[in-house]
Amino acid sequence: MKGELHIPDLPEVPVVLSPHIGPPAEGERRVRPRWSNRLRESITGYLPLLLMTLLALGTWLVAKNTPGLLAPSVPGAVGHEPDYTLDHFTLQRFDPTGALKVEIEGDRMQHFPDNETMEVEKIRVVAIEPDGRRMTATALHGRAKDDSSEVWLDGQAQVVSEMKDELPIQMNGEHLRAEPKLKLVESDSPVIVQQGSSEFHAEGLLYDHGTRILTLRGQAHALLQPALRSAAAAKHTGK
Repeated sequence: MKGELHIPDLPEVPVVLSPHIGPPAEGERRVRPRWSNRLRESITGYLPLLLMTLLALGTWLVAKNTPGLLAPSVPGAVGHEPDYTLDHFTLQRFDPTGALKVEIEGDRMQHFPDNETMEVEKIRVVAIEPDGRRMTATALHGRAKDDSSEVWLDGQAQVVSEMKDELPIQMNGEHLRAEPKLKLVESDSPVIVQQGSSEFHAEGLLYDHGTRILTLRGQAHALLQPALRSAAAAKHTGK
């Protein structure tokens, strides 16, 4: 038995092969922004960075042209200026037992913290030892350390060393330096030393208040009065 399949006729559909497509029309092309617009957009994007750069540059220029602003910080030197002043003053120092040890007085005193000294007009210094020995220093102008370890005397300077049962020793000059703690008096300027009626002239001196030994410096000459020699001889005979 034979079977046959009949396919109906399909309608004809025209097929067209597409030719090469050309460039799009002028109106269909993409519009590119103008260069001025692109520049403005770039500047807007970098504007914060530019502002920060300009600010940093301006700060550096100001610092560079300001004297001392970029210099390393160093502590300033302390000037020789008084931090306090006293008129008609008296300064006293006592030993641990409460006995007066040193007394400094004057018409006017200025204290200088840079070198820890005081400058005094019409200075008078008295140093007292436990055994009763006393050394008194005066001058028109004086300078002393805060701890009274050194005293410089200028202008009609005078130091008097006193001891019980002994003739006082008086030293005069324009410039004397005393060390009350060490019991010393020194000078490199012309001096006149007097004890009783005797007088000594020298170009300088060193005096030890503890031992009462006087050393004259440079050319020196002395005037010994008989009264002093007689007193010294009588004392020596008595011993």
